[in-house]
Amino acid sequence: MQNGTIGEARARAFLIDRFWILERSVDIDGADFIIQRKVTRQNLLDRNPPRLGVVQVKFFESNKTTQYIPKVYIIDDEGKSRDEFFVLCHTGNEDNLKSYFLTAKEILENFDIVIKDDIDKFRLSGSRILDTSRYLISSNKNTLDRIENQLKLADFTKNREFISWKLPITKNDADAIMTVFKEPIDNWWGEIPKEFKALKESAYSTMIYIEDIYNNLKKITEEIDPIKAFEYLDEIRYECRDGNDNWRITLPNDLYNEEFQTVCHQHLEKVNYLKEKGLLDKFISLKEFLKRKISDYICENLPIDSNTVLSIFIDFSTKDFTINSITFKLTRANEYWNVPNLLNQFGHIDTDKYHGIKDISLGKFEYYWLAGRISMDDNDKSNITNFYKTKDFRVYYECMEKMYDELLE
Repeated sequence: MQNGTIGEARARAFLIDRFWILERSVDIDGADFIIQRKVTRQNLLDRNPPRLGVVQVKFFESNKTTQYIPKVYIIDDEGKSRDEFFVLCHTGNEDNLKSYFLTAKEILENFDIVIKDDIDKFRLSGSRILDTSRYLISSNKNTLDRIENQLKLADFTKNREFISWKLPITKNDADAIMTVFKEPIDNWWGEIPKEFKALKESAYSTMIYIEDIYNNLKKITEEIDPIKAFEYLDEIRYECRDGNDNWRITLPNDLYNEEFQTVCHQHLEKVNYLKEKGLLDKFISLKEFLKRKISDYICENLPIDSNTVLSIFIDFSTKDFTINSITFKLTRANEYWNVPNLLNQFGHIDTDKYHGIKDISLGKFEYYWLAGRISMDDNDKSNITNFYKTKDFRVYYECMEKMYDELLE
């Protein structure tokens, strides 16, 4: 009972800044907190109210403790994991507090079902949770973001309208995307949520186009006047025939992008690998660390002219991304590359030498960059310090990719 009280208190303190916590339900299987996103434009009396989340709290005295969760909490009637159910696990006391976070999907995929008290339950053994970093909460903000994103997804998936034998007006929530793809990890192609939204908007406009064709076909089937029916058919022929007089439906070229598909697979693979290693939050926070250190150095040494090479030397642990040291050096381009200290006709020393990475040894590398050769508009030039501190330069992504690749080796 005392451990349960401790777990409840920690869970409430963790959740209260981000969510409204409603009255707690009584549950013999553990303390349940009913949470709601702090959205002011919706309430529980709306026709489509915001989804409520359920957070069950478990306390593990040690890795030998075993807790149980009823199967119906994890899986819905369709056999799918419940997007709105989460588990917070707590252990330790005073100076050794640790918390762990699991979604219903993770429990469904990674834990076993047993019969306990004549009920199907998922068995959560302390050793499978406490003895790994996979579920460890190392960043409260990132974990709260994941809960909030998952509830947004539940709002969408549980309330949307599905296509049946006819095409209804479809609820278009272009911002809805699986939580895992909102993890703030850079890639070589673009912002996945933004690009997915564009894809969905393109699909929606195409659906409206197809729906118009469908409606004309429906009019033909219901028409009793053949002449009128041919008028509808003329409209369909205009939309659906190609130059060779063959039937077809033209779809927009931007509906499929192979590179976007590739980067989504890469993102998911990276998130799963980092999560398995317990390094997802640390990797995400790495970008802000690099951004702060590099931009601070640049701003301390402004102005940097276009023929000065900024060398960034990074020494890090290939096991957990811990930065041992990060140092800098400014060198004239002709001294660094042994080329004339003049811009060529294209405004570059060498297009291949504008920025890049040189290996020193495993866990050590140099990133070189003509940091002063950056395109700026008039607003940027009026506040150069703010420009360097806020712009998302490619250097951060490339350094993180280098560190991630060495983690895999």
